[in-house]
Amino acid sequence: MTMSTWKSATAFIIFSMLACAGSGADKGSVLIRWGGSNNSNMAGNAKNLPVDGFTNQPLWEIRTGTHQYSIPTIDRGRIYIGCNDNTVERPGVESTGGGLLMCVEQATGKLVWQLPSPRYFEGIKPPYHFDQWRCGICSSPLVDGDRIYIIGNRGEILCLDRYGQANGNDGPFMDELNYMGITNAADRILQPADGDIIWKYNLIQELDVVLHDVCGSTLLMIDDLIFACTSNGIDDRHNKVPKPDAPTLIVLDKKTGRLVAKDDEKIGRRLFHCNWSSPIAGMVNGKALVFFGAGDGIMYAFEPPRPGGNVQLLKKVWEYDCNPSDYRVHDGTPIVYSSHSRRTPAGPSEIIGVPVFYKGRVYITIGQSPVHGVGQGCLSCIDAATGKKVWDSRLVDRSLAMSAIAEDLLYIPDTTGNLHCFDTETGERYWVHSLEGKTWCASAFVADGKVYVATESNIFWVFKAGKEKHIISQTRLKTPPITVTAVDGVLYIPTQLRLTAVAGTGK
Repeated sequence: MTMSTWKSATAFIIFSMLACAGSGADKGSVLIRWGGSNNSNMAGNAKNLPVDGFTNQPLWEIRTGTHQYSIPTIDRGRIYIGCNDNTVERPGVESTGGGLLMCVEQATGKLVWQLPSPRYFEGIKPPYHFDQWRCGICSSPLVDGDRIYIIGNRGEILCLDRYGQANGNDGPFMDELNYMGITNAADRILQPADGDIIWKYNLIQELDVVLHDVCGSTLLMIDDLIFACTSNGIDDRHNKVPKPDAPTLIVLDKKTGRLVAKDDEKIGRRLFHCNWSSPIAGMVNGKALVFFGAGDGIMYAFEPPRPGGNVQLLKKVWEYDCNPSDYRVHDGTPIVYSSHSRRTPAGPSEIIGVPVFYKGRVYITIGQSPVHGVGQGCLSCIDAATGKKVWDSRLVDRSLAMSAIAEDLLYIPDTTGNLHCFDTETGERYWVHSLEGKTWCASAFVADGKVYVATESNIFWVFKAGKEKHIISQTRLKTPPITVTAVDGVLYIPTQLRLTAVAGTGK
């Protein structure tokens, strides 16, 4: 990746690493995340996984796009992944630097269906500044039965049919040909391998938000409700927030796409850059709470809305400032936020990484776009019931990652390129290792007693999980790996160009 591409991709590439695929095993939970698990924790239960990236011959490898930052969502023999449309081969569809959602067979990588999402700039002009970096679809698909939910590259929340057009065109949305940008008369016939949109919700038209860079937040489902970050942000000149009172977190009816609720916290008035994190949920004292890290550096907890016909305002339960006070103010003077044109290691940061709920606590880092440079960060452990600090650590620099927690050990990389291992109860850091390259497009993943993590400089590391640092392997790949996941003894390694399935010792 060139420096110019790296700069352009930055802001929402960020989120691809934030999304976790999960194993799809916990179908009975009312809290649905990637693949059907009920948490954003980057930990899996797969066994017999490989000890490095490519000692074993890959089971299969497919080309995705020229930019691919979405983590695979694996569900019942299928893999769903977002990328850009550079390699789309559907007749009548041209590459526009837009997005592409792919559904492939888990066993073979064979394409089942695809949904191209061309760039859409009709009516999109300053102060808007998004979908310009060829990052494609960065949101990780959420699977619920026969429905797939995702935030597309054009600022639309989409509900799709698991089977694509193979079982017919289900409504109410029926205009997939125009959506895919197909204008040639000879190609204007829906094919079984085309995607099938059930409904869509346009964030710009419906909420008057100003999206910034890319839409990459992953959705959250609780019962029949979909929770979404709106990616409301600053303008094209990076000078101001055009819509400071626009909602940041919204709730839709999963069956219809109707707006059910929105926040009223006026987060845009305190915004640094944009809102890019993803909401999560956890059961606290027998009730679900929704946790959301915002672009003002504050973690919010909300109650899910009650059933009702009118659009509701989300009820805030608590808020917690993840920036230590001396990050924001020095000697009574606010500290200037870093930027692409004025990099500084000091000052406050927003929340970009996705929080993780674990044993009644919420773990979260603060960070910034990597083009702002490295700088001071903070890993916070918050009591999920009260919003009070349990512990924090400034040993972690700015980070865009979410935590991988297994057996009360937390693994997290920071942008500087350090992998840390903490005790979740006490906050004690057991070890740290320099990864020999910056780490901003991948979280760590822990499974089968191994910790997998990758860097921008194409290095793929495998550590032994535990309180003592032990390196198992180090492999250099052709392009930077994104966050990996594993199911049924197979490690799935996404990079910016490809998705590779590598079998472990049991295959």
